[in-house]
Amino acid sequence: MNTLLKTWRFTTVAAAGILSVTLLVSGCGGQSSSGADPQPTTTAGSDPASERGDARTALAAAIDKAQQDSAHAMFMMVTSDGVKTKIDIDFDPARQLVSLHSFSEHQGRTMYLLLVEQDLYLRLSNGPFADAWLRTQQAKIPADSPIRAMAEGDLVGADDLMTAVTSAQWSKDDEITGTVDLTSWSPTALPELDAFGGLSGPGDALRAVPLQARLDNEGRLIDLNFGDQQLIPQLPSTMLRYGRFGQPVTILPPTDAVPMPEAMEAVITGAIVS
Repeated sequence: MNTLLKTWRFTTVAAAGILSVTLLVSGCGGQSSSGADPQPTTTAGSDPASERGDARTALAAAIDKAQQDSAHAMFMMVTSDGVKTKIDIDFDPARQLVSLHSFSEHQGRTMYLLLVEQDLYLRLSNGPFADAWLRTQQAKIPADSPIRAMAEGDLVGADDLMTAVTSAQWSKDDEITGTVDLTSWSPTALPELDAFGGLSGPGDALRAVPLQARLDNEGRLIDLNFGDQQLIPQLPSTMLRYGRFGQPVTILPPTDAVPMPEAMEAVITGAIVS
């Protein structure tokens, strides 16, 4: 069950929140290790980029616009030796529909998660219930869970992300660059932080991880990239892309799903609260 918990936290946090070492960290929040919140700084570029207004404000608005309607999101994390984790999400916040598929090359694991009607469906490729669709009620998911936020249209934990953004500026008319402080996120969302030996040495670089965002002509976020493996080789490069805006999302509940065992249900509904 410890393995299941770790897998669940890794994949769900990646899908529902904003990035970290494992990207897309979510609703785990938390203070930075120094005990103080990052102090955001924002600068405006020269024309024509400066005409777009404050870069940090524009980034927050772009994330919100990208998640207002049905769309597709893709998250990719690649380590320095080429190992990938990929998550695809189709979502419709108006109808609270979510279809998530994740695959980790490192662990050789696949996970499917569906939120449809009043239920949550889960299928894992490993473990005692491998390849079986398991069903539980969405009502059992805690209100402050990243899963709940994801169902309501916040895939990336926007508030936590913008709190962690420490600088932002226009680099092109449709591009924002800056830095983000990864240490402001919870260890639950960032288990790999232990590999940095705390915040000394290379860990200091986690306070200023490069960020690059690209917007479409309607001001929606379409690309978000974190990391620079030349500066921080231990940190996987991460990418989030949005697209297929406004296209219909159809998700059908599996017909062969069985009730989720109580022991697993307790982990699923209780492990991702904080």
